[in-house]
Amino acid sequence: MDTIKLYGQTYVKNEKALVDTLFNANGTANGTFKRYKNRIELTHTSGEVIAIVRAIDGVVISTKSNGRYMFSTSSKADSLFSIPSDYSAKIPPVWELLKSCNV
Repeated sequence: MDTIKLYGQTYVKNEKALVDTLFNANGTANGTFKRYKNRIELTHTSGEVIAIVRAIDGVVISTKSNGRYMFSTSSKADSLFSIPSDYSAKIPPVWELLKSCNV
């Protein structure tokens, strides 16, 4: 899987693929993703890991600059990743993503 979509935004597998999307007719990717056994990390184009999708419960959480997690998303993550404010709108896309990534 080279590309994932979540909340209408596209994430690619690595920085090279991110650079390649700069000149793509389909649009520029919003960042990169890294898949682990129990989570998917979403990284902004700056290279900063800003959000984590946990496989255990499908919760999208934010990271802080010190590497610790918050149990919710920050307003910065909500804005950067187009996370909906309505809880019921957040969950189905996350479970679909986790299923498609076999996490």
